[in-house]
Amino acid sequence: MNNHETNESLSRVLEGWRVEPKRDPGFRAGVWARIEVERRVPSWPGYVRTHVALAAGLMAVALVGGGWIGREQARARAGADRAAIAENYVRALDARTMRMP
Repeated sequence: MNNHETNESLSRVLEGWRVEPKRDPGFRAGVWARIEVERRVPSWPGYVRTHVALAAGLMAVALVGGGWIGREQARARAGADRAAIAENYVRALDARTMRMP
């Protein structure tokens, strides 16, 4: 079978092949309904704009929580530093650990 015969048989098959989908009267309405649903879903900035009180509350909680945690970490660090300084001071005053020149 040569290329020309293959093309003719393919052409005959394609001529007889027709796609005839069933007609759906609600197709257009369904498409517009899906478009409208997507249009109503807000983007992230749109969501924040419509929920300003919630966003402001979450930001306030985050700021207060971060400040409190930072304060506690700073107090713990200051306490540890204070203990180390006191220990070094007492060790420096102890006659038993002093070096004689």
